[in-house]
Formats: sequence, C-alpha cells, structure tokens
Amino acid sequence: MLEDLVSILEPYGGAGSAVGGLIAIVLLIWGILKWPFQRNRPTDLSPETIEKIAAPKAKDGPALTTAEFIRIRRELKADLEAELAQAADAEKAQLTARIAELESQIANPDEALAAANRRIADLEALLEREGNEIAPDRIAEARTALEAGDFSLADDLFAEIEARAEMEVQRAARAAFGRGEVAEQEVRWADAAGHYARAARLSPTYASLYKASRFAERSGDYSAAAGHSGALLSLAQAENNQERLSTALNEHALNTRKLGRFEQAEGLYREALEIDRATIGEGHPSYATRLNNLAGVVEAQGRFEEAEGLYRQAQEITRATMGEGHPSYAIRLNNLALVVQAQGRFEEAEGLYREALKIDRATIGEGHPGYAINLNNLAGVVEAQGRFEEAEGLYLEALEIGRATIGEWHPEYAVRLGNLGQLLGQQGKAADAREMLQQGMEIFRATLPPDHPYIAEVQRRIDALPPDED
Repeated sequence: MLEDLVSILEPYGGAGSAVGGLIAIVLLIWGILKWPFQRNRPTDLSPETIEKIAAPKAKDGPALTTAEFIRIRRELKADLEAELAQAADAEKAQLTARIAELESQIANPDEALAAANRRIADLEALLEREGNEIAPDRIAEARTALEAGDFSLADDLFAEIEARAEMEVQRAARAAFGRGEVAEQEVRWADAAGHYARAARLSPTYASLYKASRFAERSGDYSAAAGHSGALLSLAQAENNQERLSTALNEHALNTRKLGRFEQAEGLYREALEIDRATIGEGHPSYATRLNNLAGVVEAQGRFEEAEGLYRQAQEITRATMGEGHPSYAIRLNNLALVVQAQGRFEEAEGLYREALKIDRATIGEGHPGYAINLNNLAGVVEAQGRFEEAEGLYLEALEIGRATIGEWHPEYAVRLGNLGQLLGQQGKAADAREMLQQGMEIFRATLPPDHPYIAEVQRRIDALPPDED
C-alpha cells in the first residue's frame, strides 16, 4: 500500500477567526482598496490619449544650458572631493568613481547634457503620471527645480509616492491573507493556497510565508510549498528567533519529504528538535509534532523499529498534553498504525486505525480530508488481511471524500487511485486496475518530481499486471 501522503501532517485543520468576522473584514478592506483603483483607472484608451500619457510633458521653462550644467557638475565634484578627504577607506573607492564620472561629463558636456535633459523630461512625465495625489503646485515646483538641475524635490515626491504605494500593497496583502483565512475555515485548501501565496508575494512576512507553504502543500503543489518554506526558513534564520526557526525547519522538512528527499528532511527535523529541547522542552505538544514528523521520514527510509519508538514517544506526549479525544491524538494513532502494519502486525494496526477514525468522527467529521486519510490507511490493512471487498468499499469512500475536498489532481487522490488499482489487480481485474494506476501515474507526473519514489512504485505495479485479454 502507498502511504497516504498527508498522514504525518499536523494538524488536520488550521486555527482562525470566526468566518463571519473575517468576511466582514475582507469586504471592508476590498471596498477601501477598490475605490482608489477605480478612481484612477483611465477610461479613454484612444491612441491619442495613450500617446499623450506616454509622451514627456513639454517644459514650462528653458532647458538646462551647457554653462549651467558644467557649473552644477563642478560644484558637485567639489563637494565630493571634500567628502573624499574625510571618508573612511571603505567609502573612498565609490567616491572616487563618482568624481571620475563627473570629470568625464565636464570634459564632454554636450553629450552628457543631452542625456541629462532626456532624464529630466522622463522624470517630469513620471511625476505627472504618478503624482495624481500630490498638489499641482508641488509638482510644478519640482519640475522647475529639475529644469534648474535640482533633483532633490523630485526625489522627495517620489519617496512620498513610494510610501503611499507601499501602504496600498500592505493593505492588499492583508486582504489576501484575510481571504486565505476564510477559505481555510471553509476547508477550500486550493483557494486558501492561492490567497496566501498572493499575500506572501505582496508582503513576505513570517505569517504569510508559513500559511502559503502550508496550504500549497495541502493543495498538492509540493514544489511551490517548498519554495515558500525555503523563504520562510531564510527569514527565520535572519531573525535569529529560535522558536520561529524550529517551526520553519519543520515546515521545510515537511515539504522536502513530500518531494521524496528523505535524508534532507530528516536532517531538518533533527535540527528542529535540538532547538525545541533547548526552548520549549520535551514535554511540549509541538515537540511531539516534530517527533511524529521525524518518525515519518525515518519510516519512509525503512527503519521501522526506530520509527515506532519515535511515534510512541510522540503519542505519550500528546496523550498527556492534549488528551485522547483530540484530533492530534488521532494522527498519532494513524501514524503508529502505519509502522505497525509495515512490520506485519495487521490486527494491531487495524485497531489503531479504527480508534483514530472514531476520534475523527467526533471531532473533524466524516467529510474532512483527514478522515479520508485514515479510511485509506484502514483499507490498506484490511486488504492485507485478504478482505478485498471490504477494502474496496473503504478505498472508494476515501476517493469520494477526496474528490469533494482536495480534488482529482491532488497527489493524495492519486495515492488512493494507486491503492485501489492494486486491489483490483489482486482480484484479477487487470483492465480496471491498469486504468486506475495509469490515472494515478498521470497525476503524479503532473505534480511530483520525476524521480519521486511514488512514480517508480506505481510503474512497478503497472508492469506487474498481466496483459489485457483480447
């Protein structure tokens, strides 16, 4: 049986604010954002208007003369030479280069002046286009200063425009993050992934990168998730916040494992655990999460006894801190069952899966993607005991939940297709089995790296099927 890919995720669902409140906040933010964008959007897109917008505005005053240009450059050169005389060694090279450039412009003033006038015209046109919230008299003052060779007022105005635009970007990022929280609460993981990714692109904060990573992974885009978690890890390392660093290491390890890079993921998990021991301690629920995830990647490398020990340690911590009725405890039971099953103790594994499903029914419900994970894994151990008809029903139920929640192009959906295909093959239904396995292979090839072990495993299963009868 292929291991269900989310079996080591923690937790099934994310915490968030009430949906109604979030929707109200998102609508308010969208209303605020929408107004200035509509107000400033040009409605006349005729060629004449486009040309007028793009063309530099004609100067009100005379162009900068050659004599004025040389005078300004000589004054600037004198200022830089005075600065150079007192500069630190690290600054001298840059100052010397700037002085050399000024000397070149003074020696060839006509060419340099023409370039300067073109730049001034460009800056005037840019001020006219982008400074619609700046008072006209300030724009005019900056243009007059530009024509006299003084760029300082224009620089001040551009800084002001930049600051205002940055505020709008931050507001847009907060709105996107809010929409992600709404989608998360409604278990629309693909939508949440898109919203959080947009928030992270606009404002790559720790919170936005973490959410973007988590929901890209949940929606099945493991490469995108690894990109977000890699950025999250770099940010945490720069902040030098140990608790955040541990979380970022764990998150990047999750995505690295999903891409089939087990040794790298194990190293990241162990690094996170070292930080946890020194900060939150070994009795903390988050420490149990790290142990659980380390156990999963150890198990994926075939070290079953070691993995079982780690799973049981995580289970005990979760029992003591969260209780036996918590969804996280169901995850512990499911994952322990996987490694128990891998060692051939099928009845024990089946009991653990059924106990996990009982907790899930009472907490996350039977329509949740996490419930489908345990159904898929229970089907595998039922199949291993030869109860094929019962296993087929469980696999089909897990597929239906997956179709309604994570969608038919998610790697986890492909996992279930592959497991059902293998079962059909064992029942002698080679044509149906091949169809299921090939459908799963198509999804894997579209979503996983070409060297991922799941692709090789499904190909092995396809090759093992007898040829279809004529």
